[in-house]
Amino acid sequence: MILELDIGNSRGKWRLLAGEKVGLRGGFDVAALAAGRLPGDWGELRPTRVRAVNVAGPVVAELLVNHVWNLFSLEVEFSQVESECAGVVCGYDNHSLLGADRWLAMLAAYGQSRRAALIVDCGSAATLDLLDNDGRHLGGYIAPGIGLMQRSLRVDTHAARSVRDIALNEPLCAGRTTDEGVNRGLLLMVLGAIDRALEELQHSAGREPLLWLTGGDAPLLSTFCRREHRLVPDLVLDGLALSNP
Repeated sequence: MILELDIGNSRGKWRLLAGEKVGLRGGFDVAALAAGRLPGDWGELRPTRVRAVNVAGPVVAELLVNHVWNLFSLEVEFSQVESECAGVVCGYDNHSLLGADRWLAMLAAYGQSRRAALIVDCGSAATLDLLDNDGRHLGGYIAPGIGLMQRSLRVDTHAARSVRDIALNEPLCAGRTTDEGVNRGLLLMVLGAIDRALEELQHSAGREPLLWLTGGDAPLLSTFCRREHRLVPDLVLDGLALSNP
């Protein structure tokens, strides 16, 4: 029984593996975790290992270590970015500076396909990482996520302060209200970045790369993305089995 944790900047999720099958899963607020409020379901769990990816910083990591030890008497096995793992070669000049969540998503995507891929993780930030057919990381792009851009407009732009959330049936034609203009513009920005990155990758890959979507806004992007893609919400968690077998 392995408890797996994906701790992002604002939100986290967990799942309990029984062998290779997911038994239970859930989500949590990272601020609540930092304040000592653990997901209520955890009291019923009996894991034999705990492995985690954390991009919320060392304070959250230390608090998690204490929580897990007090609750399960187990050490937390944190994932670390390596120069090479599971057939993937990190493209950063200093591999320790790459986000561990991005690394795990690349490991999982390449492990499942063994071909060139663009991995898009759209959460608080939108990250786009390029892998060639040989598993070489060619680098990536980082931009604000959809929610972050929307909140920024609400704070700094008077006309956009009441912008509603994006509806799944939102068309992408030019907006005729401020709401429509903001929401469709944000979607076009992210989808346009995906198209541009795919074009760049295809030049080096020689054929159409696979497109992977993960992260909190991945289902939203999937609805509007016209390119063939794979929607895998747990792609980062899937990588833990490769980084921490």
